[in-house]
Amino acid sequence: MKRPFSVVALLLVLLHLAAAVQAAPLAQGPKPVITQPEPDAAVRGVVQIIGSATHPQFQRYELYYAPYPVPSDNAWIFIGDAHFQQQPAGLLGTWATGGLPDGAYVLRVRVVRQDGNYTDSDPRRVFVANKRPIETPTPVVTREPTAVPTPLPPTPTVVIAVPTVQLPRAAITPTVAARGSPTPTPLIGEAQPTPAASPAQLVDTARLVRAARTAAAYTVGLFVAVGAFFAVKAALAWLWHKVRP
Repeated sequence: MKRPFSVVALLLVLLHLAAAVQAAPLAQGPKPVITQPEPDAAVRGVVQIIGSATHPQFQRYELYYAPYPVPSDNAWIFIGDAHFQQQPAGLLGTWATGGLPDGAYVLRVRVVRQDGNYTDSDPRRVFVANKRPIETPTPVVTREPTAVPTPLPPTPTVVIAVPTVQLPRAAITPTVAARGSPTPTPLIGEAQPTPAASPAQLVDTARLVRAARTAAAYTVGLFVAVGAFFAVKAALAWLWHKVRP
């Protein structure tokens, strides 16, 4: 009698395990996700929370927020009302941040199943900035290349040609020289003849050249004689030292 009872108990355990294994994927289901706002995004005013919240045993989903870092599980605050319609991908709800102090917060969505159990999404950290301005990246200003000025062409020099006025010969009045001989007045622009040297000037120049040559010859002879004297004196002194006992 004990053996049939043991077999029945074993079969019941196996059936229970099989049902649990089959129900496990249904109990786990897809994990809810928050896609927006972006991680560590700066938000203000009414914030739209976008993501997905579905499950085969779906009953409802709920939105929560808490200050960061979360001090305890009791610090999570319920946002709005529960939602009884699954959201595969879209708007999960809105979060009014107007009455919150600026700082870091975390968001999460919870899917409650029909058996009362639930699955939470990964927390999403954001920064509330209602009073201080949201920092925006400084645009990079690209400087345009400076245009090199084109040099101006050189200013042409204006040359004013003054015409030479040549008076006719008939209009020139002859000038009487001191001895009475008429000396014609040269025309404007004509080259003047160079006066020839007189014979007396030629004779004086030749005499000076001859005198300079004679003085040069005497000077050279004097230097030669003095040099020869000192050479002979040095030679005699050398011989004297050689022959002296």
